[in-house]
Amino acid sequence: MNRKLTLLFTVSSVLFLMHQYVQKIAKVSLPMIDSYLDPTLFMPIVLPLIGWERQLIYKNPGYTIPSSHVFGCFLLVSVLFEIVLPLWNERMTADVWDVPFYALGALIYTITANDCCRSLSTDVSSTS
Repeated sequence: MNRKLTLLFTVSSVLFLMHQYVQKIAKVSLPMIDSYLDPTLFMPIVLPLIGWERQLIYKNPGYTIPSSHVFGCFLLVSVLFEIVLPLWNERMTADVWDVPFYALGALIYTITANDCCRSLSTDVSSTS
């Protein structure tokens, strides 16, 4: 995983853990953050992990997740978390407003990953 994606993953993970601590242990309620921070951070945490796993499987350290796969992951997460799981478990709540925040997280990941790809291709072409 390159530095920018590693930084995105690390910052997102730390923010997620801090939020969980503040919300669940310190019992501090920040309604807008409680509702939408986790969906926003989900994709920037999960997608770099998927990319890392694919780099290992394909033995290609330069592998990046195609935008179509990022979109597919966004759709899968949206349907699974906002339709399927709430139907299956009454403790889970469907919130259609989570979907734009999953999309925002996917967009943040995509911009970061594409920026990394551009800098990688610039580095390769400048050494040729």
